[in-house]
Amino acid sequence: MLFSRLPVLLLTAVLLPSLVEAGLFFKSSPVKMLDAKSFKKALRENQTSVVAFVAPWCGHCRNLAPEYEKTAKSFNGLVPLYAIDCDAQANKQFCGQQGVQGFPTVKLFPRGNQAPPVDYRGERTSKALFSWAMGQIPHGIKRLKAQSEITKWVEQSSDKPHAILLNTSTKIPLLWKVIANKYNHRMKFGNLHDEGGSYFEGLGLEDSSKSDNKVLFFAPGSTEPVLYEGTLKQKELSEFIVSVIKGKADLTPRKKGVESDSRETEQVFETLEDDPVLHEEL
Repeated sequence: MLFSRLPVLLLTAVLLPSLVEAGLFFKSSPVKMLDAKSFKKALRENQTSVVAFVAPWCGHCRNLAPEYEKTAKSFNGLVPLYAIDCDAQANKQFCGQQGVQGFPTVKLFPRGNQAPPVDYRGERTSKALFSWAMGQIPHGIKRLKAQSEITKWVEQSSDKPHAILLNTSTKIPLLWKVIANKYNHRMKFGNLHDEGGSYFEGLGLEDSSKSDNKVLFFAPGSTEPVLYEGTLKQKELSEFIVSVIKGKADLTPRKKGVESDSRETEQVFETLEDDPVLHEEL
């Protein structure tokens, strides 16, 4: 009997070091491991991040790991999720400085190191964690209720450019929150529910793309909207916003009947909806 168990014991002895080294998350995981040195660099300004302070021997941490990883996949990089091994000697002092008194401790950093972190005290499930983090993004988006409110909203901060999402959903998409959080110190962001497209038509605009959601920009001091005709993806939209902030974007208003170099707009707000958790939120 002893000899029959020997291969198993030998295999365990071989695999155990690699499992310990791997910790709670493998290198291929969407959850990236940080240490005391890489923490500050990872938490970018004007970006919301979530950090789990864990220890490999902690049973609750092992139970959290798959749910935490699922949450990271749902955010698809728009809100990065990190973990720090507080059992590592090099990180112990840092974890203490962060107020970690037990494991796991999950903290959300709303705007990098620019704002104090918020402790998570909810259920340790992907659905609960995702919903909580979504609600903690300090996007500063103005919820408009009617087309008639747009002009007044733009005129209140006429020295800055404005961007408004004409949204077919009653909920603000994750991407719009993330982008607004990053750039709202240089640009004003709004959201207007426009399920039937009546507000868009009422503004005298036309669009040859197949997109339902539309983004309109207003140059500083202007109440004339300009339709964004690029793809509604984070990289392309962010690049255009930067060009608007720098005053390099063409914000010449185009009305109906005027031809423009329109490109088919991809629906980034629908690209992540295969995930059931994310679908419920959007």
